[in-house]
Amino acid sequence: MPSRVLIAALTLICVLAIAPQSVQAQLSAEQRREFVELNRQLDDVSGLLRQKDYDQADSILNKVTSRVDELAKEASLPENDPVLRRIRATITREQTRLERARGNNPGGADGISFVKDVAPIIEQNCLRCHGDNNPRANLQLNTFASWKRGGRTGPLLVIGQANRSLMMARLVAPDPSSRMPRNSEALPQEQIQLIAKWINDGARFDGGSETATLAELRQQMEMETLNITIPKPKGNEKVKFTEDIAPWFANLCLNCHNSRRQSGGLSLETFYDMMKGGDSGEVILPGDMENSRLFRLVGGLELPRMPQGQARITRQNYEDLRQWFREGNTFDGDDPRTPIRSYVRTEAQMEAQRFAEMTPEQMREHRRTRSADQLKRTIPNDQTASLQGDNFLVLGNVPEARLKEVQDWAQSNLSSLARSFNGPDAPWRGGLAVFVMKDRFSYGEFQQVVEGRRAPAEMSGHFRVTPTNEDAYVVLLAESGQPDALKAELMKQMTGAYLQRDGSQLPVWLVSGAGMTSAESMLGGRAALRALEQQAKDSVLTVTQPADIFQDGQFSPTQTSAVGYTLVKYLIDQGGEARFSQLIEAIRGGRNVDQALNQVYGANANAIATGYLTSLRTR
Repeated sequence: MPSRVLIAALTLICVLAIAPQSVQAQLSAEQRREFVELNRQLDDVSGLLRQKDYDQADSILNKVTSRVDELAKEASLPENDPVLRRIRATITREQTRLERARGNNPGGADGISFVKDVAPIIEQNCLRCHGDNNPRANLQLNTFASWKRGGRTGPLLVIGQANRSLMMARLVAPDPSSRMPRNSEALPQEQIQLIAKWINDGARFDGGSETATLAELRQQMEMETLNITIPKPKGNEKVKFTEDIAPWFANLCLNCHNSRRQSGGLSLETFYDMMKGGDSGEVILPGDMENSRLFRLVGGLELPRMPQGQARITRQNYEDLRQWFREGNTFDGDDPRTPIRSYVRTEAQMEAQRFAEMTPEQMREHRRTRSADQLKRTIPNDQTASLQGDNFLVLGNVPEARLKEVQDWAQSNLSSLARSFNGPDAPWRGGLAVFVMKDRFSYGEFQQVVEGRRAPAEMSGHFRVTPTNEDAYVVLLAESGQPDALKAELMKQMTGAYLQRDGSQLPVWLVSGAGMTSAESMLGGRAALRALEQQAKDSVLTVTQPADIFQDGQFSPTQTSAVGYTLVKYLIDQGGEARFSQLIEAIRGGRNVDQALNQVYGANANAIATGYLTSLRTR
């Protein structure tokens, strides 16, 4: 048995050592600028079509399509990337318009169109099981490209032969358990015959881009049919739809004009719906305020005045609406089909914007005044001092000489953290405040007054960094008088504050373990480290599944420190500091622990945990 354990551990170590590192797709600034330029080139196609310069329009579309494919490959963009999907949707729309302008019949022999006739049937009946998320039998039907790939049971279509196509076999199967759509009535006979005829006539695709979703194809067709235009900003607008118009539209108009209750046939759920209009036709004629029904009703030029039965719009709303019309009713969002309610900002979002717009000098002043107030409220009767540096504001009720020591340690430790985690040299906007409290009473008062909680007896330091950097501080207890103990605590808490510098939420074991690893040279020598290892061994005895060690709340705070320290040491031993830094960035980027471990170490949480537990028990 021991030999099997050893072989398993060695196998895991080999896997960790040779596992390739994943690369997260991300557009560079230059690539983003190129996408903007490609979109501008697509804007020229509409004018060329009006001038009947079809060859030039076709040339632009081909060049843009080719370059988009190259950029997608260079940046390793997934097909569902928003930037990629938007530009391909535009390409699809313009290609369809070009084909129609040339008089080509994009459908089959009798005019059967994939976009108009086939796609709506599939979108309505099949995407519940074969959409984007976890498609059954690995078969996606949300794009024509995925139709061509097929699924686990093979190709979906045999071009020209409906009777040999898997799609038709599923649609006409006599057994309800194998017939599609599953657990539903069979499709009407006329729909089945239409799909069969489309396949027999060559299964032609008339949607432009094969990677466009069925919903995008339908919406593009609707825009073409209704001649819907989405005015784009020129860059000098004084009023923005998303900030100045959408919020009060959402609050005052959506009760009567939403997707379910379309009074007058008009929905204002999205900008696209708004431009589509209602039963009386278009309600917005871009740039034409006097003749736009929406302005005539909201602006009081016609009765009944809108909104009905509610508080009227404010004077500022009215002036913004007039200016928006003067500027051509432009849309500054990413997708005109985004619900306008999503543009209503919460108080937290407005507060975040306030901090985001502060200059470095304003943030530094905010940190100084806020920290001074927090210290004053904590210990109003104590004599205090403070030292301001480039990256740190050190303050407390200890002698100024001790504050200077802490300031020097902090600056030296910051340089070490930036090297270890490949991060910025100035990570906190406004700098980091470091409170140094002379005794446990002062330390406890800070937690009670500023944070509204009691300080556990074993705690001698903590940190807090909010997403806006409104707060960014470390609090230290200097009671023992031992410089090494204070320095070690500073290093531990600074590491946590550095890793969560933008308010990112990381697992407690990771933050605690990384902090203790940074300070291990000052933790009291080998005896103290052996004690931590033994404590970790005792703590993991309660774990039923290996992967549970990664779950926050699995251990007490003291146990978490021991397990976190030994687990981080194990990960660094297996993959080096560089891979451990990549793990942190993967979690900061939104991946859960299992996904991040797979990406960086090439093994899942259970396998990593098993290797860690094996190494811990053999020490």
